[in-house]
Order: sequence, then structure tokens, then C-alpha cells
Amino acid sequence: MSEETNGAALDGGPGLTDAEKLAALGTYLKVLGDIEKSLRAAVTEDMGARHVEKVGAFLPDGTKMASVSRSGGKKTAKVVDPAAALVWCIRNYPGEIVRAVNPAFMKKLLDVAGSLPVGSKGLDPSTGEELAFIEVQQGNPYVSVTTTEEGRDRMAALAGGFTAMLEAGQ
Repeated sequence: MSEETNGAALDGGPGLTDAEKLAALGTYLKVLGDIEKSLRAAVTEDMGARHVEKVGAFLPDGTKMASVSRSGGKKTAKVVDPAAALVWCIRNYPGEIVRAVNPAFMKKLLDVAGSLPVGSKGLDPSTGEELAFIEVQQGNPYVSVTTTEEGRDRMAALAGGFTAMLEAGQ
């Protein structure tokens, strides 16, 4: 197996092939992705510690780039023991058994549990029986970024600088 290259460097050497440009861009995006992941975790933790739900993100000249919102995570009810759910349904609702618990019926049980506080077990809405195979859990907190048109334009200009560097190696 051989690799074709023209030996181009990103510092203005001989032209880059499209494959080399793609490799450079892909590598750059991976590096940026790692930086984003680290910053996202730090911002999520910081905003949580300060009990802040939303902040504006501005460039030094005052241009609003985006807003950053923190969510406490989605509360969900989920089956934590599918085998116990199947045994319970066979005993109490045999008509709801297909080869597993009828998905519509399980959704009904999960919807009922989803209305309960975090840490609760599921409940049979007909009998009130506690269902140990369902737990109400709290998802991990996270932040989301909502960009502005001005912010996108400014970041596109910055990305254009990297692209221009790749193209300069033509």
C-alpha cells in the first residue's frame, strides 16, 4: 500500500491535493471538537454551580455571537429490568404480551412513571402496585448554544482564514 503525496506543507509549500486539504480540515475539526467538548463540560459545571440558566456570548467589540443555555437534564422513566417487566406482564396482563411487553403498554407505564419524582419506581396505574423494573431518573445537565446571524458570519470569516491557508498551498 502506498500513499500519494506531493510533500506539501501547510506553510506555503507546493500545492496541496484535495485529499491533503480534506485530511487537514478533518484533523482541525477533530481538534476543535475536543476543545468544544472540554469547554461544554466546564461551562455546564460552572453555570450549574452559579445557578445560571442563560448567558449571552459577546465578541470584544460587543457583537452578540450566541446565547448559552443550561438544562438540568431530561427526566425520564425507563425500564431497568426488562426480564422482571416481562414476568410481571405475563402474570398480570397476559394479553399485553407479544414476544415481549407490548411497546404501547410499556410506554403507558413509562408515561405514568414519568410524572413521578426522580428516584421513584414505576406504578401500575390500574392497581397502584409499585413496579421495581421502572425507575425515574434524572439525565445529565448540559448546555446548548444558540447562535446569532452576526456570530455565524464572524465565525465563518475566521473559518475562511483556515480555508484560505489550505487554498494558498495550491
